Amino acid sequence: MENSAELKWIFKLRDELPGFLGRLNGKNRDGFYHYSLSGDFFGENIKWGLGNAVFFLKIIYTLNSENAYQAETAAAIKFVKSFQRKNGLIYDPLINWLATPGRIISAVKNQDWEDIIGAETKRAETRQAFSALELFGAKPDHFFENIPKDRGEVGEYLSRLDWTVPWGAGSHFSHLLFFLKRSDLANKEDLITFAIDWVNALQHPENGFWYQNDPEIGQKINGAMKIISGLIAVGRVDFKFAEKIIDNCLAAKNDRHACDNFNIVYVLKYCRQVSGGNYREEEIRDFMLKRLGIYREYYHEAEGGFSFNKTRPKKSYYGALINRGKPEPDIHGTVLYLWGISVIAQVLGIDKQLGFKEFVT
Repeated sequence: MENSAELKWIFKLRDELPGFLGRLNGKNRDGFYHYSLSGDFFGENIKWGLGNAVFFLKIIYTLNSENAYQAETAAAIKFVKSFQRKNGLIYDPLINWLATPGRIISAVKNQDWEDIIGAETKRAETRQAFSALELFGAKPDHFFENIPKDRGEVGEYLSRLDWTVPWGAGSHFSHLLFFLKRSDLANKEDLITFAIDWVNALQHPENGFWYQNDPEIGQKINGAMKIISGLIAVGRVDFKFAEKIIDNCLAAKNDRHACDNFNIVYVLKYCRQVSGGNYREEEIRDFMLKRLGIYREYYHEAEGGFSFNKTRPKKSYYGALINRGKPEPDIHGTVLYLWGISVIAQVLGIDKQLGFKEFVT
């Protein structure tokens, strides 16, 4: 099957990607990686790039290339840990500072000052850093302990999230489960169950998605991805209406950028798993093959990497303008498309031949 025209190109990626990663690797700061080849506004002279190093680690894990990159991964792990505060947070100060004006404008417009200091982004970056370290058996120096400690606090945390935007709200539900599972709270399993039950009350039987009001289909699918990633983080991948979600995913486009293109295959894979793997199986496999064709449109063969948007990187990261958006690949798009390929390969039954590994985020 790997010799078919739709698949042959993905079997070349392991040979083509090292050159791209080598060009992104910083020359003067150990563990530093550029976001893109030439479009970044900031270089190694400034302490930034936490997310880029996290993406590098996840790329190496996906490629199953840990042995070939031992020195580089050790440096990236040390670099990631260098961003940690004593309160457990691991976040990029430059990203937080650059995103501040946008948060102020949003707060004034919506009269909502709750996230003016960027607490949600700091939590998200911390989770991504922790998960990347886990892939290599590394641990942060301090655990993030600013999490709800009882049912009342969990309910308050979830109630404050904007479930009319399930992509964002679902991500913070996922972070909550991730940190609860890794905490030393005696009641953590009860709190995880409570959180899952709370969110499942938002699930709509007619389509299977978790939300309030009626967001567009892309929000519903991307929100489902975040919900499912949280369930995976705590080892409880079970939910209702999986077949309804499959129906809606197969009918959706969801291919605007790397997140859309990844999220839809991730949701399909786990809905297929929960439903038993027999529902609309041939259509799912055909969908996955066609999605690989879409993925290829984002791949820059000459450079050996993917771009987040078609032909060019995303200019901002967590609301911070970091890139000029030149026509070139970037590390963010590359990690997402490789992750997606690892998922697609499992559905198509070629994961062993390909040798990619899906990481738990």
